[in-house]
Amino acid sequence: MNQDQFVARRQGDWQALSRVLGQLQGRGARRLPPDQVAEVGRLYRQTASDLAYARTYFPGSAAVGYLNQLVSQAHAVLYAEEPQRFRSILRFYWYTVPQMVRRHWRAVLLSFLILAAGMAVGCAATLYDPDLAQALVPEQILETAVSPEDRYEMAVEARPVIGTQILLNNVRVSVLAFGLGITLGIGTAVVLFYNGLMVGAVLAQSVWQGNMSSLWAHLMAHGSLELMAIFLCGAAGLVLGWSIVAPGDRPRSESVTRGGREAVVLVMCAVPFLMIAAMIESQITPARELSDAAKYGVAVATGLAGLAYWALPGRRKPPTDVLAP
Repeated sequence: MNQDQFVARRQGDWQALSRVLGQLQGRGARRLPPDQVAEVGRLYRQTASDLAYARTYFPGSAAVGYLNQLVSQAHAVLYAEEPQRFRSILRFYWYTVPQMVRRHWRAVLLSFLILAAGMAVGCAATLYDPDLAQALVPEQILETAVSPEDRYEMAVEARPVIGTQILLNNVRVSVLAFGLGITLGIGTAVVLFYNGLMVGAVLAQSVWQGNMSSLWAHLMAHGSLELMAIFLCGAAGLVLGWSIVAPGDRPRSESVTRGGREAVVLVMCAVPFLMIAAMIESQITPARELSDAAKYGVAVATGLAGLAYWALPGRRKPPTDVLAP
């Protein structure tokens, strides 16, 4: 078979592939109807085979140049990673994330219970012996319990910087809670319990100092979302740890891979919670013009909004092009 015969026999498929590629430019292969996906794949594989044949029997010919360009264009369109558009991110957070939180509600509850146990122990121990607060709580944090009014002195222009520092600190705690899940969840439980100890000790110290109400107003304005984010990261660590301890009927490597993917989704839910909490802590918490009642209102509103987000979205339509469990 000479070159002219080869081109005459195969050019129908080449032209068909070229037409499809023209339709897909700027749209992506995912926009194709399902019944066309297999046909496009067939055309691409056949054209790539034709290119290999032409390179062997007609090297340097015009057919080789044309097929090389066509196959390269097809590969770029069919295998290019689809960009993360706003709509895709929105679908991810509307469907996959709350579905995953509901799927692992037991891990979220256990995370809360571990931290709550630490709070109870830290509070009881500090009420019994106030000096224990010095051992349990870093000095900078403890100063908040002694004189929370100092937060009112935060300069307005410094608040964005303070917000960034707060966010980074919260991220550090959350990453620890998640990452230590690799220790079979033991490290995660320790991080949660210790942070609970600190919170409980601070609350008890505020009782001794007689400023419990003022401290609660300072803490709860941002604390509801902050704690919910820590619960999520703690749950992510527990999910990861449990995938190692109890792989079930799957190979342990497959169980860990699946557990890690699901844990990451929980952490992704915590990210916006931490960002909003840091913004509230730097802008609303130190605002002298806001009353304690207003800050309690912020705490209740954000807490209910967070719970509603966990409970309501993503119940009617399953995600199609977002990260699936």
